[in-house]
Amino acid sequence: MPGLRIVALPAEQYYKARPSLSEMQPLAAGAFPQIVDHLLRPLTAEEAAPRQIQREPQREAIRVAGADYNDAAEQLNQLFLENLWADGLPVVPPTERAVKWMLSGTTRAPGEIIGQVAPKGGTATVEKIAINAVMAGARPEHLPVILAAMEGFTDPNFDLTHMQASTGSFTPVVIVNGPIAQELKFNSGIGLLGHGWRANSTVGRALRLCLLNLGQTWPAINDMSLTGRLESYTFYTFAENQEASPWEPCHVSLGFRPEDSTVTVATTGNPMMFGGGAVTAWSGQGILDSMVARISSVGFSWFHSQTYILVLHPDCAVELAKLGYTRKSLQEWLYEHARIPYEMLASATVGFSHAAVIDFTRQTIADGRIRPEHAATFREALKPGGRIPAVQGPEDFHIFVAGGSPGYDLLFSYPGPNQAHQTKRIAGATLTHAGR
Repeated sequence: MPGLRIVALPAEQYYKARPSLSEMQPLAAGAFPQIVDHLLRPLTAEEAAPRQIQREPQREAIRVAGADYNDAAEQLNQLFLENLWADGLPVVPPTERAVKWMLSGTTRAPGEIIGQVAPKGGTATVEKIAINAVMAGARPEHLPVILAAMEGFTDPNFDLTHMQASTGSFTPVVIVNGPIAQELKFNSGIGLLGHGWRANSTVGRALRLCLLNLGQTWPAINDMSLTGRLESYTFYTFAENQEASPWEPCHVSLGFRPEDSTVTVATTGNPMMFGGGAVTAWSGQGILDSMVARISSVGFSWFHSQTYILVLHPDCAVELAKLGYTRKSLQEWLYEHARIPYEMLASATVGFSHAAVIDFTRQTIADGRIRPEHAATFREALKPGGRIPAVQGPEDFHIFVAGGSPGYDLLFSYPGPNQAHQTKRIAGATLTHAGR
């Protein structure tokens, strides 16, 4: 297609001026002559037929030399960082022998294509993923988990571009379920988001490197997260604490068999923490009430595409189960109670008038952004005395049990569709009893 002409506005002026029409008008007026010129001026020969990017031929193996092994390893790490192939921490050299060792963890063919990795559409093959797994310090038995997670990230319904390139500090959550979680010793208890657990750390880091190298992202180039991403080296990677949960494992509630092993990937913002831990008293119902109050008061302008992950520590989950909650009934309770009164819409959507929020909501119903099965609920709530749900449906609350005793409850949120939450079955494992 012909080349695109772009008119850029100074970021330091544009972002500050956005809320004010009087401040935006001079910026728009200054850009308008350029826009008209770009639209009317005939294309140059290069713009009409831009040079196509040619695929580079397959490179020969990179050879790095040094005075000794340690010096060679340092030279390799510096080379990788200069080429934007690493994350800033030392990497394990992905030698041919090491990659072959990593591939021994799966029956899947090295050339099998897992998917295209946004934003630049790099092709993720089993072998390329294995290379990044080696660099991350993973073991071959971890590879099937990493492959399944990459299937989730490259699913067409997963908006990986937004997670990779947005100015927001969005970070993936990676949750492992099923027998393989225990077999590989994923931490699901106290310290589940901390250091000290090789499976959690290296699986998360392998995925970080895959998204970096295959998606071809780099901070301030096309990864525009303004403050960076918390847990950017290993993501929020943990397992569900199935043994301590009063309910069926989350993957079973999604239709998988108990003997299946799965990995769930989702985009989230930074988690909010609830409960007293080992410091103050708490109650299960009090935790729910606090979460509902929080959900109903922040980010409401995104309700048409908001999703949440609740990570309940086992003591809290057990208490809620004693109160009669199942995972499904808890989702329904949250959906019914996390609502905002019609009269308070403006206060919950900073920067928008009440009329603008109503018009916006009606538009999201008309254009299908509110899923058809939930449209009637929203339509009925848009009147005095109505209560508008903070999410589209109960299924937008994903509930896992993880953590230790005592513990805190975590609430992850994301202003994006429920499809940006994928659960994939782990298959092809050769070195574990599970995941085969």
